[in-house]
Amino acid sequence: MGRASKTILYLFAALLAAGGFCGYAAAMLTGGSHRILISEMPSVGNTTMKTGGPYALFGNTTQLGEATIAGGRCLITWGMLNAVRPAQLDVSSAHVFPNPCNVRAGCNGVTFTRLTLNAEISVFTISGERVRKIHKTGNIDGIGWDLKNEAGSRVASGLYLYFINGGETTRKGKIVVIR
Repeated sequence: MGRASKTILYLFAALLAAGGFCGYAAAMLTGGSHRILISEMPSVGNTTMKTGGPYALFGNTTQLGEATIAGGRCLITWGMLNAVRPAQLDVSSAHVFPNPCNVRAGCNGVTFTRLTLNAEISVFTISGERVRKIHKTGNIDGIGWDLKNEAGSRVASGLYLYFINGGETTRKGKIVVIR
């Protein structure tokens, strides 16, 4: 982020704080001693903002700047907060989004979500040829697929089947790719 962008953000935040508008933000977590403005930036498999669903908050804010702005009814400290859904106990509610994935409309990959701590995803053509095998480990519930096969080539338009093995549970479904 450039210096001019930071300055604009600081001025905007100061204006909000001085005007006491923090209490009017629609997407906030609030408590007796805090207010956290919620925004989301998806990073894998989706070019549009994902909304809805429960989230677990891990970690704490990390100071990005050297300034804290106070005034009106709120205190603004620049920081980051991880907002991710933790790994699930089973894959009974696992799914993929966006589906269909329209490449012409900007879709460059899909995300498998509601996965267990360790999961294995296999993607097949409708004729049964395996296109890609994806191994997921870690405490976040999702992993992306870049619409490429094992050789690194982009897959063609069509209907694909996926099978998710999440320990003792499995899930299957369909993905539509439109080029």
